[in-house]
Amino acid sequence: MEGCILLILMLVRMDEYKRLATAGKVCGVDSHLMSPQEANKIFPHLNEQAFLGALYTPKDGVVDPAMLCNALTKYAKEHGAKVVQDCPVTRILKKETQLGSSQIAGVETPYGIIKTNCVVNAAGVWSRSISNMAGLQIPLIPMKHAYVVSEPIEGVQNCPNIRDHDRNMYFRIQGSSLCMGGYESNPIILQSVPKDFNFALYELDWNVFSAHIKGAVELIPQFSTAGIRSTVCGPESFTPDHKPILGEDPRCMGFFHSCGYNSAGMMLGGGCGDQIAKWIIHGRPDKHMYSYDIRRFTPEQTSDSLWANERSHEAYAKNYSIVFPHDEYLSGRNLNKDPFHEVLLKEGAVMEERQGWERPGWFLSEGSVTIPPYDYYGSYGSPKNENNKYSELLQQDYTFNFPEHHRIIKDEALACRNNAVLFNLSYFGKFYLCGPEAQKAVDYLFTADTNREVNKTTYTCMLNKHGGVEADCTVTCIEGGTGTVVDPILKGKGFLIVAGGMSGYQTWVHMNQVVKQKGFEVTLHDATKQIGVLAIQGKKSRKILESIVDGDISNTAFPFSTSKLLKIKGNSVRVLRLSFVGELGFELYIPSQLCMEVYHAIMDAGKAYKMKLAGYRALYSLSSEKGYHLWHSDLRMDDNPIEAGLGFVCRKSGDYLGKKKIDYVRKNGVKRKMAYFLIDAQIPLWGLEAIYRNGRNVGYLRRGEYAFALENSIGQGYVTHPEGENVTKHYLESGNYEIEIMGHKYPAKLHLHSPFDPENKRLRDIYD
Repeated sequence: MEGCILLILMLVRMDEYKRLATAGKVCGVDSHLMSPQEANKIFPHLNEQAFLGALYTPKDGVVDPAMLCNALTKYAKEHGAKVVQDCPVTRILKKETQLGSSQIAGVETPYGIIKTNCVVNAAGVWSRSISNMAGLQIPLIPMKHAYVVSEPIEGVQNCPNIRDHDRNMYFRIQGSSLCMGGYESNPIILQSVPKDFNFALYELDWNVFSAHIKGAVELIPQFSTAGIRSTVCGPESFTPDHKPILGEDPRCMGFFHSCGYNSAGMMLGGGCGDQIAKWIIHGRPDKHMYSYDIRRFTPEQTSDSLWANERSHEAYAKNYSIVFPHDEYLSGRNLNKDPFHEVLLKEGAVMEERQGWERPGWFLSEGSVTIPPYDYYGSYGSPKNENNKYSELLQQDYTFNFPEHHRIIKDEALACRNNAVLFNLSYFGKFYLCGPEAQKAVDYLFTADTNREVNKTTYTCMLNKHGGVEADCTVTCIEGGTGTVVDPILKGKGFLIVAGGMSGYQTWVHMNQVVKQKGFEVTLHDATKQIGVLAIQGKKSRKILESIVDGDISNTAFPFSTSKLLKIKGNSVRVLRLSFVGELGFELYIPSQLCMEVYHAIMDAGKAYKMKLAGYRALYSLSSEKGYHLWHSDLRMDDNPIEAGLGFVCRKSGDYLGKKKIDYVRKNGVKRKMAYFLIDAQIPLWGLEAIYRNGRNVGYLRRGEYAFALENSIGQGYVTHPEGENVTKHYLESGNYEIEIMGHKYPAKLHLHSPFDPENKRLRDIYD
């Protein structure tokens, strides 16, 4: 018998497995929940009293790593590949290109030099050393990982594998024996692995591994008397989020990574191998691989060994933890703090971390909380940190229901809709592009028409050659040389490019690579750390701002999607009239040395209008309610703008990267289309819920939020045709829809555009 049984010890784990089963239906993976008695029938040695239920996946399987690798090697040789064993790489050769970047030139071995412009770093626990040869650091941490093999046990042959995530352990069938292993709270981190270690093993440290024994015996009592036939303890490579590192390193052309798989190598190898091959051949993968891409880490993160050690340790210890939508790491915190960090902590900000940056998630009604230093025993062993208020607040989010602070997020969101709030957007990526060919470069980079007058702001996408969305940004045409500290690097006409914080580094890398490949005579400057950003949003935002600036910011003088240089207390600040939440609003781009002075001026002015501080939980709720997109969620590099409902940002004239695909899609139609779904039931949507049209699965939600002004949960997802036909407006609007949430289907109303303020009146300061 093949398959896998995931055991349930806690009721909230049951909710997670219900979500897994629903997501599995979308991907064609059959699974279903069962009782302990049903699980015992297919694995008779299980103690029925040791768990509450199980999720059974009948078609899960096992592969022999050695046999698989031998088969792949044989196939490769038969198709022209040459395999050379016992041939270590002693040096990576690089050269500098005319474009000012590093390029792989070859590898040196004891038997000679191999000239090549492409190297794949797939050396497992030694991948960090290979990267160092290329002058690069990657966040890959070797750790000891172990399992034990029992003596033969009658009756286990051909049984399914067992995973008990609540006990942090698993059983794998090996003939008539059980392999048992897991993830400890105190793994042994290795400083390095000897070059000649090859297939050697370490002595098992029972002080560490014994954490699994009690749970194993509780679950399968016969394991206690079976005896241990062998132990296996070897080095494995772990990363700060327990996911592999793939893709071309932005710091060296032609140097690709395919490492950090840890114990998931056999499971992920096939799909990741396919994608890394396409990456090398075509320049980009054809799937959305950002969660595995080296670009998900900034150079600052990859070079900080303490950050990598702490975060990888925590990721290891939490590998089998329940994946809650709003969980946060406790380790590796405070790597990057914007100018407003300390003052917002005092205001009650509960911080989240994204790509090394701290940002406000939501605000306490009273009091303040800081994040204590991480120790390797933190919440996963003893002793615990005494200052654990932050951990206690995080535990409020350990639910698949609305958290305790749902009402606080509601207050922040409705204050934005009905009055005014202040958001801190300082971790957004802020880039300047200037030079003789600046206009030519942005014409090729961006889909929208950016050839507009100075101080006009354009929302646009950047695509790859397949038409997939690599980033969405705002681009503002500005004039430098004003003599102020604002836009100091500009000497003439240039562009301010702003991207969401999570996609900031991805946007920067994509722009850099395209500019260098095309040879545009321009310069790019990353000003993310030099500029703070505050966004005043809501119908009273103009009244607050006009009380502290010296210029005319009326609708006529300062229309939507434009920019102005304004003075606040004598200091020049660039202000963009924009909104990511669908309200009258203004974004202030403030040189870091002026941030606190401007902040206090805004807060003082806002008191008269009862302005609130608001965090990203409210921001994302508001943006989804308005129908705006979030890159890496409902807008990805395997989506094109036409599918996403962003055809209006893709100009029909001129040329830009990816335009051929856009023209093709416009001519031939789309196979899927973004839609918005409202359900009447007052239950949360998190994303990954299945979408049904007339009883047939047609997709899943990419993102789920609660829309406080609409008083409904709202989800965004792409709808397909079950027969593979084009998805038309008639097809979308003629169906009856349901959303499956944890195994139950709820009626849903489809909208092609969000029903909130469909005429965009609020953006134009029209409040009925």
